Amino acid sequence: MSKRIFPLPGTPKFDQIKARVEGGEDYKVIASDIGMTFKGFKDALGGYGLGRRSKEYNGTLPPVYEKLKSASWEEHIRVIKEMDNLVSYHQRVPSEITIEVDTDRPIGLVNTSDWQLGQFGVDYDAFLDDMNFIGEHANLKCIIGGDGYQNIIQTSKMGSSHNQTPISVQKGLYVLTLEKLIDRILAIKTGNHNYWTAMAEGEDWDGELAKRLNLIYLKHYAMIHLKVGDMVYPILTMHQSRFNSSFNLTHTCLQNQRMYFPEARIVVVEHHHQAAIEQYRYAEKECVAIRPGTYAVYDDFAQQYGFFGSHVANPLVVLFPDRDKIVGFKDMRDGVTYMNGL
Repeated sequence: MSKRIFPLPGTPKFDQIKARVEGGEDYKVIASDIGMTFKGFKDALGGYGLGRRSKEYNGTLPPVYEKLKSASWEEHIRVIKEMDNLVSYHQRVPSEITIEVDTDRPIGLVNTSDWQLGQFGVDYDAFLDDMNFIGEHANLKCIIGGDGYQNIIQTSKMGSSHNQTPISVQKGLYVLTLEKLIDRILAIKTGNHNYWTAMAEGEDWDGELAKRLNLIYLKHYAMIHLKVGDMVYPILTMHQSRFNSSFNLTHTCLQNQRMYFPEARIVVVEHHHQAAIEQYRYAEKECVAIRPGTYAVYDDFAQQYGFFGSHVANPLVVLFPDRDKIVGFKDMRDGVTYMNGL
């Protein structure tokens, strides 16, 4: 095969070869057609700056970028309201309810809280005796207040975990106690110790537990209109509150009644571990103010801040079904003795 010169630019032959090269035709075929060696053909292409054009992309391209459009002001409100309704099932509980006790005999309402199960220094002998006592007396009803288990999960207090049993064991004993007293319990509440879990992970463990056990859950507080036989006794119960006084333990109860809940006949405020009870007249009616005690009679955390006087006490109020009459007792056993003599 004799060597031939590559066609000069501007000639029809050059334009034909350029079109074939840029169209992607095989170089060997083109070189053979015009009588050139493959190497000579490639050298000529390089000299004239010819070559294949890039093929068009034949894949599927993603969408062309467009600036994201925010939901409208109205849409934000609509969706947030829907989410609030969804969350409310797990977070919101009624703050005013009626509970009925069908009876023609007086009942004893036991207010017990701050068990602190799992904490070192809990009087478990007293706890055992008291829970058995409540379970053995059919004429007793109880409201289980907050801080039923110790639940130290806060990083700022994690060092004190040496003072407690594993939290799974604490909660296990708490659940078993609720099941043991299931026929006596009117309602349960949470406390600051219980609620540390909800604040850390967003799930109100006690609320979900109440659903599982079919118990009334009051969360932080509630006004209960307790219907005993023919009578109705409004009861305000809360774990923590304002207006506290070290010199007058029931001051917080009376101030809550005077300022916010004047219809309450029984006011219960927990949390401070020092029990007290006061029976008094308000708005021409007999009323009772209650501060429950605790089973955490040795409390390292309280002692470091100079708090003393914690003691076991589950105050009881006798409620009559046929007439407006309430009688309070700091020691629930004294209340049962009173009822046995009626």
